[in-house]
Amino acid sequence: MQTAINILKQAGLKSTSSRLGVVSVLAQNSSPLTHQDLLKKLPENFDRVTLYRVLDWLLQQQLIHRVAGDDRAWRFQINNVTNNRFKQPLLPNKSPKQILNQHSHAHFQCSACGKIFCLDDIQPKLNHNIPEHFTVDSIELNIKGICPNCQA
Repeated sequence: MQTAINILKQAGLKSTSSRLGVVSVLAQNSSPLTHQDLLKKLPENFDRVTLYRVLDWLLQQQLIHRVAGDDRAWRFQINNVTNNRFKQPLLPNKSPKQILNQHSHAHFQCSACGKIFCLDDIQPKLNHNIPEHFTVDSIELNIKGICPNCQA
């Protein structure tokens, strides 16, 4: 739970027991989790509506990102986590370009097991031909294939 407290504190955000619980579970997992996956890992009495609200709030605060799987279920993962250690929060006062550079990365979905992996080292680049009056919020790059576990 200390990691979750540090994550919210570094970002200058208020900690609540619900937020700490969700951030703690996300920080302890290396792959994105669905709403159902999160509910299974949270205490039994954790309200599913509260989970939706916390996830929405964390998305707004840019502390997590989401990716859709082939099953159309959103999967959530905390931003900038390496080996369960929070590196640098995405603060609201950063420019969209800074946020885009920190948050944009590829996702790999295994065609065999369905698991989604964040590939932080693969960062999509914007083409210089984006029309002048368009604003880019995010870039998604989804790669599909077979993960190492399913190849074995």
